[in-house]
Amino acid sequence: MSAFYSVLLKTVVFFRRQQWKEIFIFFFFLLLSLTFWLLQTLQQDYEQRFDIPLRYKNVPAEWVLSEKNPTTIRVLLKEKGTNILYYYWNARFHSIDVNVTGLPQLSDSSRQITNKMLESEVSKLFLTSTSITSFEPREITLLYDTLSSCVKPVTAHVNITTRAGFQVSDSITVSPSEALLYGSSKVLETLKEVKTKLITLEDVSKTIERMVKLDLPAGVKSEQETVKLTIPVEEFTEKKIQLPVQCLDIPANYVLRLFPSSVEITCHLPLSQFRDLTEEMLDIIIPFTEFEDNQATGKIPVRLTRKPAWVTTPVIVPSELEFIIEHHD
Repeated sequence: MSAFYSVLLKTVVFFRRQQWKEIFIFFFFLLLSLTFWLLQTLQQDYEQRFDIPLRYKNVPAEWVLSEKNPTTIRVLLKEKGTNILYYYWNARFHSIDVNVTGLPQLSDSSRQITNKMLESEVSKLFLTSTSITSFEPREITLLYDTLSSCVKPVTAHVNITTRAGFQVSDSITVSPSEALLYGSSKVLETLKEVKTKLITLEDVSKTIERMVKLDLPAGVKSEQETVKLTIPVEEFTEKKIQLPVQCLDIPANYVLRLFPSSVEITCHLPLSQFRDLTEEMLDIIIPFTEFEDNQATGKIPVRLTRKPAWVTTPVIVPSELEFIIEHHD
């Protein structure tokens, strides 16, 4: 500490010498004079150019704007230096927004942005004291091409894994289920559907609703940029049902004997549908011709011929039956 105070004391003594006092006084008055000169200079009028971005809003989805359309407006203005600095440092203007939908039509592929429209938009960006000397371009012919259109179904592109004991209980719904697309006729003709962007969901244990963007091919546009996906996920359980095996087209002079005549169905289904599932909602119906085709072995495989969509992976025990066909004259 003593060494620090010693250095500090020597420094103070050094700058208290007469020659340093004179130097400080000189620089003080020099800085003061520069400040007055700058203030006086900034009160004068100057001309300055600014390039202001031009942005086209509310462009119809079936339009493709030409690359020849101007993207900036060059403005020459006259203003005091203080306000010029204000424009530079405060960034009061960002862009000129032109509403395309209300523009006068020149032809099937062009609209007009008049001098009056541009002058009105430019003047909004500056202070009332600012004099706008000129701006370029004075008028704009907005060029565009009109695309072909078609309606295509939207399908979900989802990679989902559920928590143990849970499953997707029904089909994934997309809302809206169709999208109005715009593009060249050649590209649209090759499209059968449009998919959503891939979303990956892991360890899901409840119904998911998610807004997802459309995965549009290059050169294709759509007013509907996103769709709503509803992915129904429920806890699953099992239910066992005894079900008779039926053959409804047995000829009058034949008797069909099955061993056994009924099977046990183990149904995998959502917990919320457990009480709803009844025997009347399931069928095992085998045509008589299949029995005739398998008469040499005397065995026939069993399969469900009717079930609700929310019943998954049914297990049938036994999976095949023995049978005898008796013919009576």
